[in-house]
Amino acid sequence: MDKISRRMGGKVREYLVYTVEEAPFEAIYWKQADNGDWAKTDDGYVAECVSRKEYTDAKGRVKTLVKLTCGVQWVTNTSTLLYEPNKEANIYSMVKPKPWQEREAKKSRTKNAVSSYVTQVVNGQKPDWEQIGKIYRPDQKNPPATVRRLFKQEVIRNMIEEKLKEVLISKGIDKGFVLDTMLNAIEIAREKQDVSNILRAAENFIDLLEMRPNKKITTDTLQIDMTNQIIDQIETEEKKLVASRKTESTDVPHDEVPV
Repeated sequence: MDKISRRMGGKVREYLVYTVEEAPFEAIYWKQADNGDWAKTDDGYVAECVSRKEYTDAKGRVKTLVKLTCGVQWVTNTSTLLYEPNKEANIYSMVKPKPWQEREAKKSRTKNAVSSYVTQVVNGQKPDWEQIGKIYRPDQKNPPATVRRLFKQEVIRNMIEEKLKEVLISKGIDKGFVLDTMLNAIEIAREKQDVSNILRAAENFIDLLEMRPNKKITTDTLQIDMTNQIIDQIETEEKKLVASRKTESTDVPHDEVPV
């Protein structure tokens, strides 16, 4: 049995979700369920039905929407209502739930904030979190804290890396450039008989060629440890502002889409 917490009717409440085997109620298939019934999902769970409504679309077709405490779905011949994907995303009010990070990644405000950050980094500037925060969420009490929290999410870090790669390539800095630079550095080190730098360069090539036993390197050459730099910068800035964030509540909103 699971106990989930979600907002319904303007209030956050807790609801029980059972497996079919442990459910203490007689449950019917969710497509036949009405308000107050206990309904079975397609992946073997039982939850209470809180709404069954009909809607007419622009073409005059009548569609039925069934809403359980653990998910929502349109009734069609092929539709399925699954609890586990909703549970994983912690979203129970969307037909196709996606984590808030993925939804934020597609918004213009996020793309604009990422572009601003990458531009500053490529230009050798220290990220201006105040500016980036106001680009992302000027409505928040502490925009810099909000955008730093966003930038820690993996999907956003991937966006930053892709944008960084795009900007570097536009400046002629591609894989070939990086490798040529490394080879030139080795030649200079040889001329100076700088053994330590020659070995350091060799270490880089060992990683790039995946020559270490039981170790596979998947990092793109162009990234050159930029991901770690991103996280280090964010964490450093956050430590400086710990005192000022004691009473703030600026979480990226976990918007619930009404249905």
